[in-house]
Amino acid sequence: MEDSMKQLMEMLSAMKEDMKSSHQKLEEKLEDNREDMKRGQEELKQDMRRAQEDMKANQEELKQKLEDKLQEMKTTIEDSNTKLENKLKEFEEAVEEEINQVKEEVKEDKKEINKKIEDLETKVRQLSTTGVIKTEGTLTTPSKVKVPTYDGKASWNTYLRQFEAVVRNWREEDKATSLIAALRGEALEVLRTITEASPNYATLTSALERRYGDAHLQHVYQAQLRSRRQRFEETLQQYEADISRMVNLAYPTAPAEVIEQLSVSSFIEGLRDPEIGQLVRLARHKTISEALAQALEIEAAKQASRGTSKIRQVKTYQYQDRERKVQRPSKNLVDSIKDVLEKFTDGQNSEDSTTNRRRPIRCWTCGVEGHVRSRCPQPLAEQNQGNAN
Repeated sequence: MEDSMKQLMEMLSAMKEDMKSSHQKLEEKLEDNREDMKRGQEELKQDMRRAQEDMKANQEELKQKLEDKLQEMKTTIEDSNTKLENKLKEFEEAVEEEINQVKEEVKEDKKEINKKIEDLETKVRQLSTTGVIKTEGTLTTPSKVKVPTYDGKASWNTYLRQFEAVVRNWREEDKATSLIAALRGEALEVLRTITEASPNYATLTSALERRYGDAHLQHVYQAQLRSRRQRFEETLQQYEADISRMVNLAYPTAPAEVIEQLSVSSFIEGLRDPEIGQLVRLARHKTISEALAQALEIEAAKQASRGTSKIRQVKTYQYQDRERKVQRPSKNLVDSIKDVLEKFTDGQNSEDSTTNRRRPIRCWTCGVEGHVRSRCPQPLAEQNQGNAN
């Protein structure tokens, strides 16, 4: 046992020695690693310093490059501004020259237009005094017809139809001259928009059509026609006339058949009475005059039927009122006769009482003395029952 214990102790002491030696080796390795880490940290710090220095150097280079670029851009912008200002000055000078030229041309055109107007006024004065217009040494055919004037306020299309009806067989030159002489007020200013020295009739009418024509109002008239309905107090004749007018204004160039179809459909769609509209639509009229005639007939028939029904009602009411009036006076007459008889009996009773005071007053209903029938205290139902008995 002792030997084994000694051996164990020796083994333990040997193990301790081994552990100490291994521990020392570990500590030495740790120290070596710490030294390596310190050296690595130092190297990293040095590398970071070098990188920071390189970044600073690069930043300085970038700043310098940016400053150089900005300076170049400023120089370029200044040069371009200078060039632009020079070009603007040249453009302004060119525009001023063109404006001056246009002003000179306008002055010349005004002079020509004023001269043209003076010539036309001279021709108009000649026409008013002699009835003859001179044109380049020749004489036109005398005209005694008075042409209507136009000031731009009325409808141009209506005036043009009137004017062409007057100058139907005239020459184009005479038409142009008469049209110019007929212009007044704002319409006369249209001559200033014409560049031709001696405008013809077609040029004058086209210029006046552009300013005072109804072509640009067709869409407005079409929209008004679609929303047109017969008003409450508007008669069928008034409504039909307005529909025809609006269709002609909305579709002035349409054929006559199309105008009639549009008029009929618009007339039916806008009728206030749906029953009349349905009956007129079923008839399929081709003209608006036929549709109007049938609508008037239907309206008259409906009014007549309403009048007979009202007359019958009035007669029935009058007959009932007469019966009531006849019944009422009969009742009142019976009551009045009773009152007169009672008064008469009362008077006789009063006379009898004065002549013969011993005769008493007796009621005809209850038979009790001292009161008359009209003052009987017995209820009315008992009185009627007593009379029936």
